[in-house]
Amino acid sequence: MLRRCILGFCGFWLVAAAAPPPAIIDLTGDFVRIYEATRGIPKAERVARFKAEMARRIPGFYEAKRRDWSDAEYDDLIDRSFERFPKIEVAFKARAASVASQLADAQIDFARTFPDIGAMPPTYLLHSLGEMDGGTRELGGRTVLVFGADQIARVHRADANERPFFEHELFHVYHEPRFKNCNALWCSLWEEGFATYVAATLNPGAKPDELYMPAADLAAIKADPAPAACAVLAHFGSEDEVYYKPLFNGGSHVPGLPERAGYFIGFLVVQQLAASHDFRDLAQWSPAEAEPVVRATLQKLAGKCGPRQSRVLRRTSSDAVASASPSGGSSESVSKPIFAKPQSSY
Repeated sequence: MLRRCILGFCGFWLVAAAAPPPAIIDLTGDFVRIYEATRGIPKAERVARFKAEMARRIPGFYEAKRRDWSDAEYDDLIDRSFERFPKIEVAFKARAASVASQLADAQIDFARTFPDIGAMPPTYLLHSLGEMDGGTRELGGRTVLVFGADQIARVHRADANERPFFEHELFHVYHEPRFKNCNALWCSLWEEGFATYVAATLNPGAKPDELYMPAADLAAIKADPAPAACAVLAHFGSEDEVYYKPLFNGGSHVPGLPERAGYFIGFLVVQQLAASHDFRDLAQWSPAEAEPVVRATLQKLAGKCGPRQSRVLRRTSSDAVASASPSGGSSESVSKPIFAKPQSSY
C-alpha cells in the first residue's frame, strides 16, 4: 500500500539514514600490473599467474564455471584479453581513473534519494574480459556490484557522464530484493524500465546515449508504443528467455522495433505511473502490487493487439537463443541481465 504524506512530508523517507557507501575496490591496476609483469612468458604460465593472483583479489569472478565455459575456452579468453589490451590500454587507464570518482559521487547522490538503501554490496572496478560494463554478480553466496573498465572504455563515449549509468545499476541493487524471484517477462520490463527512469530523473541533463536510450529510438516508440507494448503483452507472464532476449538484449531485436525496445516501453510505463505516484513509493511495490498495474498500463499503450505481434516475437526467438557463445555474442549470461552488454567481445 502506498505510504501517505502528512503535512507535505513523507515521513518514510526521513526515517532511514543512508549507510555510507562502500569503498570502491579498484582492481584495474592489478590487471595492468600482471599484464606488464608477464610479457613474453608462455601462455599457460601467464594465464595461470593471472588466475591465481586475481582469485585472491576477487574470489570466484575469474572462473570458467561461473560463465559455463570450459577451462580451455576461458584460458583462451584471458590470453586474448592480454593480446588485445594494447588497443584499449590508454582508454582503459584513463576511464578507470575517472570512473572511480564518478561512481563514488553516484553512490552518495543515489543514497540521498533512496536513504533506505541500507548497506550497498561490495563494489569492484576491474577488467571484465569483455563480459560487462556493469551489473551485479553472485560470488561465494554474496551479491557484489561489478563495473568493467574495459567495456566502459570500449563501448561508452570517452567524455560521457557515467553517473546515469551507475545510478541505473544502483537502482537494481536497491530494487532487486523485492523482485528477486520474479522472472516473468513483465518483471524485466518493470525492473529495467524503472532503473532507466530513475537514472533519467536523477540526471535531468543527461544525454540520450548516457541513458542508453537513443533519441530516435525513444521518439519512435513514444510516437507508436503499440507494437512494443503488444509484444510484451503477448508473453507477459512467460519466463522463457526466448521472449526476453529480442526485447532486452543488444544484438537481437523484434522486427520493426529497435534493439532493447523493452527498456523503452518499460520506461514509458513507469513514466506514466510516476505522473500520479511518487516514484519512490512505486519502488516499494511487490510483484503482486505491480503486476496488475503494469498490465493495465501496457494495455492502454497498446490499444488493440492482434495476433501479428505474438507471431513476430516467436519468429525472432529462435535466433535469440543462440546469441551467447565463448567466441562472442551479445547477451548477458545471468538470469537478470543488466544493460546491454556483450557476453564477451574478445
